[in-house]
Amino acid sequence: MDTTLKTRLTKVFHPKVTGIVCLFILWEIASLITPENLFPNPYVVGRAVILGVILKEGFLFHVGMTGLRIIIGFCISFSMGMSLGVLMGAKRFWEEFFTDYVIIGLTIPSLAWAVIGVLWLGLRPLTPVFATAMIVFPYVAINFWEGVKDVDKDLVDMGRAFDVSKRRIIRHIYIPSILPFTLAAARIGFSISWKIVIVGEVFGASNGIGYMIYYWYHMFNMRLVLAWLLFFTFVMLLVEYFIFKRLERSLLAWRPQAIL
Repeated sequence: MDTTLKTRLTKVFHPKVTGIVCLFILWEIASLITPENLFPNPYVVGRAVILGVILKEGFLFHVGMTGLRIIIGFCISFSMGMSLGVLMGAKRFWEEFFTDYVIIGLTIPSLAWAVIGVLWLGLRPLTPVFATAMIVFPYVAINFWEGVKDVDKDLVDMGRAFDVSKRRIIRHIYIPSILPFTLAAARIGFSISWKIVIVGEVFGASNGIGYMIYYWYHMFNMRLVLAWLLFFTFVMLLVEYFIFKRLERSLLAWRPQAIL
């Protein structure tokens, strides 16, 4: 296809916009062939987001509690995973010592940690935080583990041969090499934290977005279940495009990209 024509088609049919439009078209079609109480159409759900979620009393409180749990759980899990991953990547002994623990952590079902958190801590604000930390930290650890192991040994040996200080080697070789893995760990860890906190709030909280989804589920109100879910998804997209995408563009501008 001619390059000019391809560029014009891309401007007219932008992939992201086209994808969203297709999603809403499929949603509308699905709502037409299913009962409204099971699958309401996009307009009904969008109206519920405004009137039944955003303008409802207690909206900021529930969103704030969920956001606080996500931030605390993510920070704890990221700190744990980063420390463990760097240690495993740097030292063979600790790699062999902790490998099985990380693999086990990756295989334990998320629901199991949510249930264990409720049994251990009860219906407390820390229950979703505990579940998030236990589930997310293995994913962060494995990214840092692979990142440290991926550092070019020849560059490190060259730095040592030219008597470069250990601090400069870490600053100019290790950190730039690990940075893509760090952003990947942060993106994956944060996205999983969102989902786990919601699950934890369903099982072990009396407030938050997950609690509201569970509440409206018990009221058999699919319209407001989907409304809270749609709002939750929209916030996640804002975090992705206004935080992680900008960090990626600014911190990894030096990295060449292979475009097919």
